[in-house]
Amino acid sequence: MSGTSEGIAPNAKRLLWAGFLAILAAGIGAGVRGGILANWAADFGFTGTQLGAIGGAGFTGFCFGIIIGGVVVDKVGYGKLVVAAFLFHVLSAFITFAATKGQAQSTAYMFLYLGTFVFALANGTLEAVANPLVSTLFPKNRTHYLNILHASWPAGLVIGGLIGWILGEDMHVSWKIQLGLFLVPTVLYGIAFFGQHFPKSEASTKGLSVGDMLKEVGILGSLVACGLIGLFFKDQLGGVLCFFTANDFFTSAAWDTSRGASRSPCCSWSGERPASQSERFCCSSCSSPTPLSARWNSARTAGFKTSRVTS
Repeated sequence: MSGTSEGIAPNAKRLLWAGFLAILAAGIGAGVRGGILANWAADFGFTGTQLGAIGGAGFTGFCFGIIIGGVVVDKVGYGKLVVAAFLFHVLSAFITFAATKGQAQSTAYMFLYLGTFVFALANGTLEAVANPLVSTLFPKNRTHYLNILHASWPAGLVIGGLIGWILGEDMHVSWKIQLGLFLVPTVLYGIAFFGQHFPKSEASTKGLSVGDMLKEVGILGSLVACGLIGLFFKDQLGGVLCFFTANDFFTSAAWDTSRGASRSPCCSWSGERPASQSERFCCSSCSSPTPLSARWNSARTAGFKTSRVTS
């Protein structure tokens, strides 16, 4: 059957396959990133904890993208969020590729962490668009077309894994070239979406407000979401802000009341417990060395994991 017979718009099938390419790009990027962690460890000397934190940024960014995108999509429209996701994908590549062998470990860590976060932010934004878009385009056969749409994610993971296996393990191609291949479907979905007319969402057509839709989440669901967002701003964002500002406030007791250790400029890690994400950022990048930051760097140079060093 044709796109016009099943979809509500003449370009329904084109928008479906554009969404397919977009999620395929997300899957390829995620698959490749999982395979090049060993390259990052070899090039920059990251510990398993640091690599795990970089990988974790992929989950955090996705959550922000899908939550915020889901809230605003009915107000701003599908097209604007597609543009935002495309720009995030391209920007994530530039940020990630800024990490270069020979850089200070803290600088490389910042680029890779932020690059992974922005990449995942793009993925989450796309999910916030693609699901309601396909549901709107094919109201009489949603399950079938949503299955087609989401088949692209595992397909992308498989392709990303093959890229790492063939180009990485067998041919020893640079990790930047491997990762850069996700930009091929990114450009393709940008072209496929370009100039297309997007339908209004069902909620927008029915005149539902954001408040009406949030009622479905309920008070408990809203509290859980707010709590998780709060944890991010406390444990993750603080380190990023400290890195750029060299201000100890972002790892101070005022920022994180759960830590009672004495604070010193920039680096507040005491060595008596596992280092938090914020402290890993700050202690590895202090512009003004302190006894605590010196202990951090000495421990790292000696080859110890920062989560195991004691006073």
